[in-house]
Amino acid sequence: MNQSAKKYLAYLGIALFSSLLTAAIFLGIAPKMLRGNNIIDQNLASQPQIKKVAYLNEQMGSNSIISAREKAAPSVVYIDTVAVVTATPEIPEEFRDFFPPGIFGNQQQQVRGAGSGFIIRPDGYILTNEHVVKNAQNLKVTLQGGKKFNGRVIGTDPQTDLAIVKIDAKNLPTADLGDSDGLVPGQWVVAIGNPYGFHDTVTAGIISALGRSIDDPNNRGYLIQTDAAINPGNSGGPLVDLSGKVIGINEAIIANAQGLGFAIPVNLAKKISKDLIDKGKVQRPATPWLGVALTEISDRIANYYGLANQEGAIIQVYPDSPALKAGLQDGDIIKEVNHGKIKEPQDVIKAVSKAKVGQEIELLIYREGTLKVFKVKLEARPQQLDKNNRQNDQPFNR
Repeated sequence: MNQSAKKYLAYLGIALFSSLLTAAIFLGIAPKMLRGNNIIDQNLASQPQIKKVAYLNEQMGSNSIISAREKAAPSVVYIDTVAVVTATPEIPEEFRDFFPPGIFGNQQQQVRGAGSGFIIRPDGYILTNEHVVKNAQNLKVTLQGGKKFNGRVIGTDPQTDLAIVKIDAKNLPTADLGDSDGLVPGQWVVAIGNPYGFHDTVTAGIISALGRSIDDPNNRGYLIQTDAAINPGNSGGPLVDLSGKVIGINEAIIANAQGLGFAIPVNLAKKISKDLIDKGKVQRPATPWLGVALTEISDRIANYYGLANQEGAIIQVYPDSPALKAGLQDGDIIKEVNHGKIKEPQDVIKAVSKAKVGQEIELLIYREGTLKVFKVKLEARPQQLDKNNRQNDQPFNR
């Protein structure tokens, strides 16, 4: 063997030895590295918030919305109603002489409506919104497969806008009710319902916020805010998580807005629905009622009245209210309640809410440049007032 061949074999042996040594080192160290990474992952997963987020992320697979819909949709129903309402024709005064006397009195009209609901008991009990079945004279319920039933209203609760409808059927698929107390903003949700009559419509979005109030965005309420598309006809339908469990009842949207929908938490609905099924209504302690609408005092109003400041609340008095019976008038300004200063309308609400039904409160009223004291005996807030307020909420479509 010549010198060149010997040199080549030496280099080849060195290279082979280096390769074997590298492989041995890697095989010895790599398992430890991998085990170390696993330990880090386990430590992270042990933290409660990371566990919660990991669980929600785990739900969000490519077929999660499909699975949620397949689980929840069989329990969703579509509710068509015919309601009779009283209306007065809006005819200009100058044209009324051309029509017979009495033709412009209150007239009965039929109004058709549509909404959604979902089955909560296999014997035909359905949860929906109160405004979906309000004044309904005729009520038809359509199941997912197209089978139709006559429905009847078992009970309603205008305060929470919830109602129970019953159909005569058995062995129906029921919704799986979840837990709305554990919701997280940013969590994915799915809405199922009957928007504009389009049956079995599925939309998806997230929970935008919790503890919302439709009446006043600045005050904390109990509603779930979502950007899942909700339209007229979705009312009463379920808002479900990605496991297909109902976490809310779709209730309202803000007109002319985008992605501003609201749902009633299912934990509240569980309590209300039980009372409605058992008793036909929800029994609550009576709420004290003064009987006025309140308006804050602006710079312009203060100048008009000649007021030194903007403290107080201007009132409009409801008919047959405690305020009217005590002698209060539209345009009066409440300056004090039980000797406590009123700086804004909210102060009046807080003061009255602390009192009891039947209690007499003392009001300091500014009227026509003078201060007067009035004593008002509070009454129980009429339930019908809650119904009317929900019916007349112009900025909201339900």
